[in-house]
Amino acid sequence: MTNKTEARPRAVAVRPHPYPFQQWTIAILLLMAPIFVVLYWLTVPTGSWLPVAVAQAILTTSFGLAVTSYYLATIRVDASGLTTRTLLGRKRTFPLAQIGGVVRLDLYRGGSLDVRQHLFLVDLDGRLLTRMHGICWANEAMDTVTLALGVPVTHELEPLSLRDLSLSRPELLHWVERRLAARSFDW
Repeated sequence: MTNKTEARPRAVAVRPHPYPFQQWTIAILLLMAPIFVVLYWLTVPTGSWLPVAVAQAILTTSFGLAVTSYYLATIRVDASGLTTRTLLGRKRTFPLAQIGGVVRLDLYRGGSLDVRQHLFLVDLDGRLLTRMHGICWANEAMDTVTLALGVPVTHELEPLSLRDLSLSRPELLHWVERRLAARSFDW
């Protein structure tokens, strides 16, 4: 009697790279601090500082929620499938049988010759399920997800611009990116 057990993927979870959000945090602090110092300097002597304090509390709370949401974003692969939790808190689960493949390519950053790796998870019909942007996700996280899924991987050899990608594989882009790429033109 032969006992065959089906190989199950090892459960893995990846989180976005903290570096971009650290940069945004520094930029926001450098912008907000002088503005609120000046506003308090102007309003405290007249006693009208309360609206400034309310505005600062609202902005600080909003930024705190954004930080929390960023650090809770996750892509998880386990026996039940692929589960994503986006930056806006939306959770979606795709069964492993629905995932048709992975497309990995380098996209030029706008107005630059720098490239960022992107990973697109597509269904059996080639439609986009989810995307890992190279700005937020480390290449190691993309490799981890690719290995855990065990689906066919397509590598584009040459880097593409957003316009080139919208012409060759528009199904990989969100509707907003398709519109932006269609309006852009080459100089």
